Amino acid sequence: MSADDQGAVWLLTLYVSGASPRSAEAITTVRRICDEELEGRVELTVLNAADHPDRVLDDHILAIPTLVKHAPSPPRHLVGNLTDPGRVRLGLDLGPEPPTSGGPA
Repeated sequence: MSADDQGAVWLLTLYVSGASPRSAEAITTVRRICDEELEGRVELTVLNAADHPDRVLDDHILAIPTLVKHAPSPPRHLVGNLTDPGRVRLGLDLGPEPPTSGGPA
């Protein structure tokens, strides 16, 4: 993440398919990243694609789940398996996952 993006408000929309297990896992992963990495500067909207067909068309959604990063630029669409936090972080330009403490020194 660049220094310019550190104070930016992030606008994200996560399109899911009802309460499917894959959608539930995507919601958990994306919310965890928002809470840990973007706390206080992210607006995450989670939408059931079936309930919002106009938004699906507006955001050019072709598969579920899809995470759309509207801001900061550049806009991005992350499609498919959103259960891997490392993949989601890279797709959002947050860089690799920080190392966890407690490992061998």
